[in-house]
Amino acid sequence: MSNDAPVTVLCNGAESLQESTTCESKILNLNYLGQSPNIRIGLPAFVRNVYHLPPRVLDLLELAAYVYCADRKFRRGSKNNLEYHSWARSFHFVVKVRDDKFWKQDKVSRSLSNVLEFMTGDREYRFTFQSGHSTPPTNLFDSKQFHLEHSANLSVVLFSGGLDSLAGTIQQLEQTNNYVCLVSHQSQPGTIRTQNKLFEALKDHYPRRLAHYKFRCNLHRIRAREETQRARAFLYTSIACAIIQAFNQECFFVYENGITSMNFARREDMANARASRTTHPQTIFYLQELFSLILEKSVQIETPFLWKTKTDVVADLRDGPHLKLLPSSVSCSQTFRNRSQATHCGGCSQCIDRRFAAYASEANEWDGPHIYETDIIAQNIPKNKSEIKTTAVDYVRQAQNFGTWNIDRFYQKMASELSELVDYLPDCSNENQVVERVYCLCRRHGQQVEKGMLQMRDKHENLYQNLPKNSLLKLISDREYLKNPVARMVTSIQKLILDSIPKMFSTYPPKNEDDLNIKLSALFDSHKLSLRREHPVVSFAGGHTVPDHGSDTYDILLEAKYIRSGITPSKASEGMAADLTKYPQESYILFVVYDPEHAIKDDLHFKDDFESQGRCTVLILR
Repeated sequence: MSNDAPVTVLCNGAESLQESTTCESKILNLNYLGQSPNIRIGLPAFVRNVYHLPPRVLDLLELAAYVYCADRKFRRGSKNNLEYHSWARSFHFVVKVRDDKFWKQDKVSRSLSNVLEFMTGDREYRFTFQSGHSTPPTNLFDSKQFHLEHSANLSVVLFSGGLDSLAGTIQQLEQTNNYVCLVSHQSQPGTIRTQNKLFEALKDHYPRRLAHYKFRCNLHRIRAREETQRARAFLYTSIACAIIQAFNQECFFVYENGITSMNFARREDMANARASRTTHPQTIFYLQELFSLILEKSVQIETPFLWKTKTDVVADLRDGPHLKLLPSSVSCSQTFRNRSQATHCGGCSQCIDRRFAAYASEANEWDGPHIYETDIIAQNIPKNKSEIKTTAVDYVRQAQNFGTWNIDRFYQKMASELSELVDYLPDCSNENQVVERVYCLCRRHGQQVEKGMLQMRDKHENLYQNLPKNSLLKLISDREYLKNPVARMVTSIQKLILDSIPKMFSTYPPKNEDDLNIKLSALFDSHKLSLRREHPVVSFAGGHTVPDHGSDTYDILLEAKYIRSGITPSKASEGMAADLTKYPQESYILFVVYDPEHAIKDDLHFKDDFESQGRCTVLILR
């Protein structure tokens, strides 16, 4: 199914709309009730723990669970689909609810759409609500007359089992006398085990000061296809909203460091839906707006770690009484891919951020390599996990920029992202304050990453031995992160071609230039390089011309030339010279020249005449 096709999701036995039956749309029925449920929502068990929740709040929990499950069910575009329209999705939820009069208000639907579209990066979220839904009381206490006892000294905290939420919980317990209610969404066994283990450890140290409210929700009998889980933050915060309603509170706490929350894109191809905004300040604003409508009172979502980096958070843990819990927390976003007993994959952006923070804060001895399936620091990154290298280099390059840019350059380069923060950051009354505070945060992060690299080298580098060529230390030693992204991409493409094409044609040479390009295209596809055949169309002299291959990620064009019998090198060079003329000056051109009969007598002279132009590389193959 194309991502351009809308997905209609029918929930709680909702009736299909006539507009949802077009051949272009996909219809999904989700239900957790009845004899054949296809998702699990642990609503009865959750309500029993809080005695009673109003119908509107029950609706919210079901709606958030359905949104989360639909998000898991329908896959976004692949990593090669770099354009926004290829990666975003459109959803139309048709839901039976208890309080349909409330949910049918335009301002409510608009608020729901605002938060979900910004949070997930999807194209559209629409809602149609139908009346007639109800569920029986969960027990004798499920009525308005029963409610949880509460006091003013109570804190509701989102608790994922990650490092930041652990540090935030400890901060609440150490710096206040409050009773702390931890709120967790539970789905996968590993996550459940992590959350429960950390809760028990904290409860032993802080008796009678902790409660753990768990909400089970996951797909059942249908396979999850999307692992980004952007909508999970909506489910998490909706659970917290239900808890503050039960305890008659007006705020809850979300602990996430500011670098992760603002999550500035590390490459241009991460724009739009590519960069997660699940705890972005604008997301928090939209959530406050929605929950205030639902509870009919002003709801505040506190983000105490907004002006901290990951290194700052680890340092807080290091200096506190529970450093030993650090390795038990799980920050990884791809635990489902781990095949060993390790709790972290070691190569996702969250794992890389955690490792740098552990070294920068000098807490790495507590965050040992045994918890990572792939130890990227001093060991070779596996060839089948090449995306780890890209993730690591992008991470360090961004940190290097943050650590070296002055504030004016920071403002110039980050203007678009900064505009999304104006009016949404607490304690910032104008744009200048926003830029100043965010710049200081990012600069500190950049400096801390540099310290982390120095600590890694001091710990692991052996001056009497060569570094593993595909390790993070080697990337650091070679200053890979300082190289132009285009130059890095060209180097990667050249290496792939050199390793493959000569072997491919060792017995039978290509039939013609088109055959050579077909083989190159298959090679790029098999290695998931974003190089497309005969792409893009380029305007020139009133007409159009098309390169043999073009990149969606970088401004790189590839032209293949085949010097076979009857074709002289001068013929190939004339075509290359014409390419340099007709393609835009900002485009970098990689010429792949296949010369099996050694028609080119002096490779260096042939290459230098073109590469001296400064916007191309010539790769000669035999």
